[in-house]
Amino acid sequence: MSGLETMLVLGVAAPLLSFVVLALFGSRIGKPWAGWVATAGIATSCLLATIVLIKWQGLAAADRPVPAVFHWATLGSVPITFGVNLDSLTVIMFFMVSFVSTCIFVFSIGYMAGHSDEIDGQSKFHRFFTYLSLFGFSMLGLVISNNLLLLFVFWELVGVCSYLLIGFYFHKKSASDAAIKAFVVNRVGDMGFIIGLGMVFLYLGDFSLSGAAAAFARAHDDGSSPLFTHTLLGYSLATWMGMLLFCGAIGKSAQFPLHVWLPDAMEGPTPVSALIHAATMVAAGVYLVARIFVLLTPDVQTFIAVIGCITLTIAALVAIVQTDIKKVLAYSTISQLGYMILGMGVGAWVGALFHLLTHAFFKALMFLGSGQVIEGCHHEQDMRRMGGLRTKMPVTCWTFLVGVLAIAGAGIPAVWMPGHTPFGLGGYFSKDEILAVAYERAYGGEHAATAEHAGASAEPMLDHTTPGTAGRAAPPLRRWLFWIPIIIAYVTPFYMMRCWWMTFMGKPRDPHVHEHAHEIPLMYVPLVVLAIGTVFSSYFLFRHLVAEAVPAGFMVPSIDGEALHHAHKALAGIVGGAFVVGFVIAILVYRKGLETAAIIAQKLPTIHRLLEHKFYFDELYGLVLVGGTHAVKAVSYAFDKWIIDGLVNLSALITERVSWIAGNVLDAIGVDGAVNGLGRVTMAFGGLARTPQVGRIRNYVLFAVGTATLVLLVMVWPW
Repeated sequence: MSGLETMLVLGVAAPLLSFVVLALFGSRIGKPWAGWVATAGIATSCLLATIVLIKWQGLAAADRPVPAVFHWATLGSVPITFGVNLDSLTVIMFFMVSFVSTCIFVFSIGYMAGHSDEIDGQSKFHRFFTYLSLFGFSMLGLVISNNLLLLFVFWELVGVCSYLLIGFYFHKKSASDAAIKAFVVNRVGDMGFIIGLGMVFLYLGDFSLSGAAAAFARAHDDGSSPLFTHTLLGYSLATWMGMLLFCGAIGKSAQFPLHVWLPDAMEGPTPVSALIHAATMVAAGVYLVARIFVLLTPDVQTFIAVIGCITLTIAALVAIVQTDIKKVLAYSTISQLGYMILGMGVGAWVGALFHLLTHAFFKALMFLGSGQVIEGCHHEQDMRRMGGLRTKMPVTCWTFLVGVLAIAGAGIPAVWMPGHTPFGLGGYFSKDEILAVAYERAYGGEHAATAEHAGASAEPMLDHTTPGTAGRAAPPLRRWLFWIPIIIAYVTPFYMMRCWWMTFMGKPRDPHVHEHAHEIPLMYVPLVVLAIGTVFSSYFLFRHLVAEAVPAGFMVPSIDGEALHHAHKALAGIVGGAFVVGFVIAILVYRKGLETAAIIAQKLPTIHRLLEHKFYFDELYGLVLVGGTHAVKAVSYAFDKWIIDGLVNLSALITERVSWIAGNVLDAIGVDGAVNGLGRVTMAFGGLARTPQVGRIRNYVLFAVGTATLVLLVMVWPW
């Protein structure tokens, strides 16, 4: 292996070592040192990731090492290999995960100091960091995996860590229920993932990412592969394979219809929400789609885009009425993940991954900010009881605002200031690139890039040139996939400014909460670091590295290309001021407190109730799935009790009656009666025969004389 690969492997091993140490000796190490052991492990990963990133940037493309591949096992006739998937995407993802994780680990030391004693009166501080270390190992292992089977192993390890950390306060029923819900819902998605892996094994015969891509290309070019010649319900097996693999991302990245687990996962400690359910684990689904993108047919891409569009819409609308600060961020996360999935579906491969990276920084920042608020306000999470906290928590207030600006896509479009470098944060660059490609996909027929500007065809940004990607979505659908995200781009800044304003601005709504609010220095240091990271990640280093990792054969239009330039120019007029509109409306509604919002809710009771109940998905699933399961259980119980048990009991009753008849009638009266009757007759005859035998000679003589006389009489009687 090259030095870069070795450092990445050591970066994966570092949190594994801290996990082993804490698992064996954590209770003896105690707090806060157990937290520092875990932090040292992930900080080592971050240091190695930084070195790899710097070295990778300094190498020309021709000088970058070719990853080593090792044989692991043989499954049937298919060799299973493992190694480091060394490319620009791996390098930047590894850095992002380890850097954000390090900030969150440091924050957790201060946060969990006051929370880990809440379980059965004993300190569980070390256990929390044991789980975090295992998660760090699992997530970093997932990032560097070069084959789907090994990726799936780490994928499931990440899921196990999520289950353990969501249910960390297992003594609370809400937390244990949330952990079970997350586990079960993700198993639904992972079942599809497993079936998809089975199809990869069966039809492609190679689990490695590069090998599977090459086999897919050969299968398409061959024209006789069952993947493309066989259909099911009108779709090719290649399409079904892609959709089934995507099911894993639907579960892990909380996409419709499996999005319901993520808001409940906020029952876990806030650092868990920041690390697993905002910055890293939920992003694994988007990362998976990026890695298998070359296996996706146009129908699968359309399916992915539609799922992302539905998800980003319903999550953003529900976030409008949430009053729990963590729930607002949870639905915001689901919505932004929807944008990323939409980006993958419309072909904005670079934009989707760029948004994944920027989102990791600003969403981790806001979740940690919410944790500072919750801890400083004595575990209060209801924003209706907050307000005016800017004076008590100034660092948290203004760093949180950086995150709000980033997710809202705040910036000044280049077309508004010609000749100057555009200024913006987070989503201004990353989310707008997704929307720009969606615009070009929707209106490419009117403003298509020429071949010399865009690539080998007039529409390379609409359909990548990987085998099996002929065709385009219907124009009406393509335009819906543009305009709906545009509308939600106005909703996002509204609910995020609402969250910030209700928490930090205005007058205190609960004097007790405001009086005791305070900041913990150890906890706001990571906020400052992440705020700086949010600004840094917004610009083009991250995007440049992502663009270098574009799959072979996929024509991604240049950010300076004529088509995207036109798209960005058009977007400036459509959505350039969306963050201003959203912010202004939120401030107007909440600047005097909650009265205006309450009046609006009273005027629109049906809509408010629908959003408050989250479109009734939980109730629907409770009725159809949970209720259906209980109904099946009741039917099965009745069938077992009355049919199965009834037949068994009837058989036993019949057997018992037959045995009674056989024992008491046939055997006792028939068989035993006949045998006993014969015995009694024999005994009677024996008694009669024994009667003369009295032992007296005179009786015997008398009997003999009598008998002789009788014989003589019989003989002479006829005469």
